[in-house]
Amino acid sequence: MRQSLNEIKNVIDKHEYTIDNIICVIMKKFNFKTICCQSGASNFKEDGYKISEIITMMVMFPLMLLKTVNGFYKSKYQGITQMQKDVIYRLKNNEKMPWRRLLYGVSKKFEQLINPKGEIDPKSAFILDDTADIRTGRRIENISFVHDHVAGKGKQGSKLGFKKLFLGYHDGKNILPLDFSIHSEKRLKGKKRKEQYKKECIKNSNGDKRRKECTTQKNTNGLVLIKRAVKNGFMAKYVLVDSWFSSEDFIKTIRDIKDGAIHVVCALKRDKRNYEYQGEKVNFKELVAKLKREKKQSRCRRWNTRYFEVVVNYGQIGAVKLYISRFPYQKDWRLFLSTDININFVDMMEIYSIRWNIEIFFKEAKQHLGLCNCQSRDFDARIANVTISSILYVFLSYYRRVNDYETLGTLFELIKDDMCKKTVAQKIWELFDELLTVVIKAIAESGVVDILSFKNSPEYEFIKSIFEESFLSNQILGVSNAS
Repeated sequence: MRQSLNEIKNVIDKHEYTIDNIICVIMKKFNFKTICCQSGASNFKEDGYKISEIITMMVMFPLMLLKTVNGFYKSKYQGITQMQKDVIYRLKNNEKMPWRRLLYGVSKKFEQLINPKGEIDPKSAFILDDTADIRTGRRIENISFVHDHVAGKGKQGSKLGFKKLFLGYHDGKNILPLDFSIHSEKRLKGKKRKEQYKKECIKNSNGDKRRKECTTQKNTNGLVLIKRAVKNGFMAKYVLVDSWFSSEDFIKTIRDIKDGAIHVVCALKRDKRNYEYQGEKVNFKELVAKLKREKKQSRCRRWNTRYFEVVVNYGQIGAVKLYISRFPYQKDWRLFLSTDININFVDMMEIYSIRWNIEIFFKEAKQHLGLCNCQSRDFDARIANVTISSILYVFLSYYRRVNDYETLGTLFELIKDDMCKKTVAQKIWELFDELLTVVIKAIAESGVVDILSFKNSPEYEFIKSIFEESFLSNQILGVSNAS
């Protein structure tokens, strides 16, 4: 008995990985109710429930290892709240919900807690990249054929789904999902398109604006995402993108933000675009041949590669530095560009490798946080799903940061292990049950009162159910109050 009591005391005192800790403590630290008010989300109510309470429930689902709202109401956790599932569905489908402002509010609070002085790390970066969300239902609103690089080239890589474009902010240690947009690529035709779900939205509502983004080019909307981040107070030294976004117009637009305060480091396609070198206009192949003749090749032992490093003029952008490298066991040269001409090849590679953090975000958010688990046909529900996953990622990133965990995956594994065990309420009930057993046995042995049959009575089960419902409901209430 004493050992079990100590176990529960340790859980409470040391803040082990429970729902109560992950949600209650972090939401209290973030002052989530205030964030909801500031974003305008608190203007909405569903059946008497505050938005912060409903979102709290939605944030908890991945921590309960649940993929859907319906899954929650079929699970053992359904008794922890009186909230009906229609309340959650209505919120997810509400086109007026300011999901974007809510996500920005959470990200801003993260920065205030971690970086109260607002210092800009020398290697801070905006990272722009997309990921495929492959679906199977062709009746989903705005669904289209998208190219999935993992599946391969040509028809093999053409899948039904969406492309989710994310803007991540790397502050030197963590990546925060600041903003996102969901895009269609090759729209369905004929009968298949007519069968798609179509929702009449209020003009210029948040949902209506998101639908317009869906048909916008990713390059165009990527610039909008970056400008919006700067407007919301985020600032970085670099923008990191792959070759898909590295057009001359894209780079020029980034350089015009804040009078050239943000540099671009990117991969480039080995195409026929021209660069001015030593007064001549040359394309990629001509430039490589010229550099070989001039014997300007260098070797980097750290990256085990041979490379050329040269300053050229690129269109309206002006002076940029190109890095042409060939890594071991690779036949083709790779081309990188930096608008910061003061960094060498090693520094450029270190900065560009930061871009890999957004791939880690995609992996962890999909694997643990339900980033691509939305099964609704409503486009607004898809926006809500991605926002909730992103908010939870920020919360867990903060918890990881202050507790010095190297990866979110490691933290989530510990959370998951704890969730697979019995809940704290069940443990306390076991102790209470054991105590009652001792008391009942002592009374029965004394012969004073025949109470041995009490434990098997309906009254006993009724007391147990009241205890569990009361305790678990209080946990949820504590979470809501803390937020």
